[in-house]
Amino acid sequence: PPHSTHPIPRSSNSLLKSADMAADPAQLAQLAQLLTQTVAGNMEAMKASADQLRNAEVTAGFGLMLLELLRSGSVDQMARQAGAIYFKNYIRRQWTVEGAGGGISANDRQAIKQHILSLMLQAPKQVQVQLAAGLEEISITDYPAEWQSLLPEMVQHLKTSQDMSVLKGTMETAHTVFLKFRSQQRSEDLLREIKYTVTGFQETHLQVFTATCTRVLGGGLPNDQLVTHFELLNATVGAFYSLNVVDLPEFFEDHREEYFRGFLELLKFNHEAVAGKDQQGLLEQVKGAICECFALYTEKYQEEFSPFLLPCVKEVWGLLVSLDQQEKNDQLVAKGIHFLSSSAATHWPNSPFEDPNVLSGICEKVVFPNVMLRESDVELFEDNPLEYVRRDMEAADQETRRRSSMDLVKAMGRLNEQKVTEILIGYVKALMEKAGQVPADQALRFKDACIFLCIAMAVRGQTQKEGVTVVNQNVNILDFFNSLVAPELGSEPLSQRSVLRASCLKFVTVFRNQLPREQIGAVLPAICKHITAESPVVHTYAAICIEKLLTVKDKTPQGQAVPRYDPVSMKAPLLQMVDPILQIIASGKGIPMNEYLMRTVARIFAFLKQQGAETGLATLRPLSAILVAMSANPSNPVFNHNLFEAIASIVKVCVPSQPDAVEGALLPGFGQILERNVVDFLPYTFQIMGLLLDASPSVKPLYTELFARLLTPELWRAQANVPGLIRLLRAYFTKHAGFADLLRTHIQAIMERFQFVLMNRKTEAMAFDLLNAMYQYLPPEFYQQFIKTLLTVLLTRLQSSKSPKFKRDFVVSCSLCMHKTQGNLLPAAFNEIQGGLLANLMTNVWPPVLKMPLRSDERKVCVMALAKLLSLQELSQNTQLVGSCCIGLVNLLGLGAESNKAKANGAGEGSDDEEADGGAGQEYEVSFNKLRNTDLPGAAAGMAPDVPDLHAAAKVALKPVLGGVIVQLAQASCDLQPLAIFLQ
Repeated sequence: PPHSTHPIPRSSNSLLKSADMAADPAQLAQLAQLLTQTVAGNMEAMKASADQLRNAEVTAGFGLMLLELLRSGSVDQMARQAGAIYFKNYIRRQWTVEGAGGGISANDRQAIKQHILSLMLQAPKQVQVQLAAGLEEISITDYPAEWQSLLPEMVQHLKTSQDMSVLKGTMETAHTVFLKFRSQQRSEDLLREIKYTVTGFQETHLQVFTATCTRVLGGGLPNDQLVTHFELLNATVGAFYSLNVVDLPEFFEDHREEYFRGFLELLKFNHEAVAGKDQQGLLEQVKGAICECFALYTEKYQEEFSPFLLPCVKEVWGLLVSLDQQEKNDQLVAKGIHFLSSSAATHWPNSPFEDPNVLSGICEKVVFPNVMLRESDVELFEDNPLEYVRRDMEAADQETRRRSSMDLVKAMGRLNEQKVTEILIGYVKALMEKAGQVPADQALRFKDACIFLCIAMAVRGQTQKEGVTVVNQNVNILDFFNSLVAPELGSEPLSQRSVLRASCLKFVTVFRNQLPREQIGAVLPAICKHITAESPVVHTYAAICIEKLLTVKDKTPQGQAVPRYDPVSMKAPLLQMVDPILQIIASGKGIPMNEYLMRTVARIFAFLKQQGAETGLATLRPLSAILVAMSANPSNPVFNHNLFEAIASIVKVCVPSQPDAVEGALLPGFGQILERNVVDFLPYTFQIMGLLLDASPSVKPLYTELFARLLTPELWRAQANVPGLIRLLRAYFTKHAGFADLLRTHIQAIMERFQFVLMNRKTEAMAFDLLNAMYQYLPPEFYQQFIKTLLTVLLTRLQSSKSPKFKRDFVVSCSLCMHKTQGNLLPAAFNEIQGGLLANLMTNVWPPVLKMPLRSDERKVCVMALAKLLSLQELSQNTQLVGSCCIGLVNLLGLGAESNKAKANGAGEGSDDEEADGGAGQEYEVSFNKLRNTDLPGAAAGMAPDVPDLHAAAKVALKPVLGGVIVQLAQASCDLQPLAIFLQ
């Protein structure tokens, strides 16, 4: 087996004395005690018990013992609850790990899958929730191919059980298992999985749906039963969406009459037992889910949906007009409006949206009431600024009335642009006139609604990264900016009309590409000044506005994208923002840990580069103080990311010229983070320390003291740490002369970490980063005694991996090794493992990879390696092999028609401007995000800084090898003629 090459030793202090024994009562009691301690509140006991459990969890039988504990009636509630949370996180950590140093044994996997559903259905509510999350995690990778028993088991429960809680629990499980169909890209595998699922589930689904509808609509159910029936309906409608999301299955097409009849009846149904009080209730959820199904059919299956279009539009329209302004209806209103948007933007044989009266009616009765600010919106603005910003500025407000109404305006305009624009411009004019005649607070709301209507009318196309790209020519944006937005932003004092100011800042942010540089230049000082506004929403919007403006690019006549604004002219107002931002953050004013403000600091220094160096250096100490203060409770992962991004963007500019000053400002804080083991900050600290070590002329003692700790298995078990650890190791490899003894002593441990990272599907790509850093920066004498072991592990993984990316990484990595080492190190190692292995790989693995889109540095090392490989006698005499490698060279060198097209589209070239959204959305482990600014200038050359010009180097390297044979090969295959001409 592959994993016996260098097994990583396991801790002997294990809970489980033998792998296969059934859990005896004493062991169960010990496990229960440890689990209880993990939530007991005593930090030392919590840590000790967590460490003991983490050591035990890689032992065979651990998962079964956990399940046994959750099933047992004799275990107390607290231990069961802690056990359920532990089980969920254990599945998340270990299910995707294979082989050495972790993972879950095959027997345990089988048994867990066999018992988890029935156990979940019987468990108390708090345990059920955690088991359901564990089940979903397993199903993402294993269902259906590796978990054939799950679907029949669910169908069996739904067909035979009389117990409503079992029916509900099973349908909710089916709903979560099928959710993955919504997010996966269309592929043969996905279609096969859906077909298998639909075939096994369709009839049962329809029976449950019709029976539940009949009971609910028949009336007479007691309130508690009505609630359970609605929970069942909610999951059933959710499953309907997932099963229809990729293609329309034949069964659902044949039975759409029953489904849509049920849907329409449920939209009319009302009962206070299931309606929400302050929050949305089950009634609103189910109706919202039905609107989502309507929208799906509108967008994907028009022909099949068209008989139902009119009744569905009528019913949803009636529903929207009947709902009041309470917040509990917000999501339902948004989903109803979304369905109307989908229908309005689609061509239908008899579209109700052709009628101007219908368009006016929608504008008046649906768009208008939902675009106006409500009292509750103003309260949100003042009392919960973060939520207001998220809903309004981020796409997170897909569910708000306002965003949905704006989408509806865009959708109606798609087919009737002139008519809809005309109606709405009329409204805007009337509103602006009214604003002059009503009390101030009402005038403010009218103007605010005008800004949003203008955005809704004008925006026709936009992307998350670039902002608005296409606008409606019937709307004069500049005129609107000059008459309403610019005067408002220029007015003083900043404390007045905060809501309207925020909307004006949003207007500039939205139309940043369309507003000319001169106009922006005129209001820039006013925008920057808003960072001092008392209102958290206003100063946050000012920060977002500046951050987005700095990313605007224009195309040169040659088609290159260049920044619209230049650092020299922007320097003064931008740097004046930095101090107020840091004061807001340090004092905890406004939104605590305000990620938007911190992102703006990062953007300002990344934009100003050398222009910001002096201020940047002075800013590092306050940033380091914020870092140490936040490390006590780092609860916002996106803020953490942006804080480190800000530090990194300053370090990148300042460290080449002033390494000691930068280290002086940062290393004390980093030392504290490492000493206190601040888990959320470690992934970033490692990355920035890699950058500091790269640039440092003299090696500080901290780096030598830290090295052994960097290799402790515990650090590598947290996936978030892995890329940062590898980045820091790369810096040690680069400075191998100063760390030679350390590296020699620990190279075995480095190899074990490599194998550990390779054996987890989530981190396998990072294993190649470590390997490539070693090949690129370490002399071969450090690692050559391990090369055979390394390749054996990689080959075993290659055999079991279906992923084309793995093959690509393998070929690029081997090519780098070949390019960087003299002599015969790699070929000899392959042929020692098995005679003729290299020729076999070059025939079967290399050619498909050489046709893939590769980055320019990857292309360079692949070409240079091929030149060396094809000069080996065993390969050069194999005509078929040489021919297929030459076809690869045509692609790598960009000589064929296809490769030129790929090059023109910029295949594989990255940009340093990716959106940095930090690690939001992860609930357990801190998620890793690569900082943009952790490479020194010049690192863009990647793996091949020694090959500045690929074509020149390729000619020199390939002529002696192929010069004699390429002409004959080209006569036999016209695909090779470009290479023959290139090598003349």
